[in-house]
Amino acid sequence: MSKKHARLEDLLQRTGLLCAGHAFWHKIIPVKNARTLAASFAAKVGRPAASSVPLSEWSWFRIGGPADLLFRAETGREVRLAAAWAREQGVGFYVIGGGSNMLFDDEGFRGLIIKNDARGLDLRGEVVMAFAGTPLTALVEFLTNQAQGGLEFLAGIPGTVGGALCGNAGAFGRSIGEAVRDVDLLSSGGETSVRSRAEMGFSYRRSLLKDAHHIVLGARFRVEPGDPASIKRQVEDYLKLRSGKHPCPGTACAGSYFKNPVQPDGTKLAAGRLLEQAGAKGLRVGDAAVFEGHANFLINLGKATARDVRVLAAELKDRVRTAFGVELEEEVVYLPAASSMP
Repeated sequence: MSKKHARLEDLLQRTGLLCAGHAFWHKIIPVKNARTLAASFAAKVGRPAASSVPLSEWSWFRIGGPADLLFRAETGREVRLAAAWAREQGVGFYVIGGGSNMLFDDEGFRGLIIKNDARGLDLRGEVVMAFAGTPLTALVEFLTNQAQGGLEFLAGIPGTVGGALCGNAGAFGRSIGEAVRDVDLLSSGGETSVRSRAEMGFSYRRSLLKDAHHIVLGARFRVEPGDPASIKRQVEDYLKLRSGKHPCPGTACAGSYFKNPVQPDGTKLAAGRLLEQAGAKGLRVGDAAVFEGHANFLINLGKATARDVRVLAAELKDRVRTAFGVELEEEVVYLPAASSMP
């Protein structure tokens, strides 16, 4: 490791730098007896949670140590019960969707990971309802088959409806929040509510969920009937555009690592272009490397660790800051082992 990398790693360790939502994280009491807690969980929720699950299996980065407990919730009710159990037991927990923009800690997670697998779609008139665990690919395919337009730009974006709403995911100048009618949420106090699009606070790659930390249970989107052939062609065009600049399918990557910086006048700078001009291509720390095809993608060449990725990301931020005076902000979410949703 170079002296500069060592300095950046020391900075990470001293400052506890996180990739998003600093106020979100807080230290928790580590789980000491996962087996006893697993039995308690099963009694509360009705199904068991798995123990000592490698989070690398649930991350598109293929990085992450073992979670003490992991539960795949198949309904919104199971999500609510699992979160309530964690709060009652004082166990740290975190809800994930598809794991497509997550960087898990090398030490795993001390507590319960709830994977929201509650899936389902229902079209009524010009509104489609989607449960939070529904993959975006399934949503786009469903609407295409139903000749309903408005969300074609989501084609090829990995992850789930819930995760996409949290970060207001999008592409080609569009964001998922634009199509939202309302969203079903579960608060940190265990209460459910319905929030309108205006109440969700959508902005570029943000929503109120980044600060309020509610859990998404489902959402309704406004769509509009269209010509089946035109909708299908639009979806195919978006997929071709994405394939031209994204890593090949199967590459261990969490998508765009940094958000595009927004200038005071509202214009966006392309993070990939800034990174390329700052000499990002070719950089590597351990098995974490900058993708040659697009500088805003970090890839795992095989045995990368979360530390490798974070040190590389810090190097990239430092280069852009030095060259352009621009502060890059991570789009990928880093989850420390000792942290929790409130």
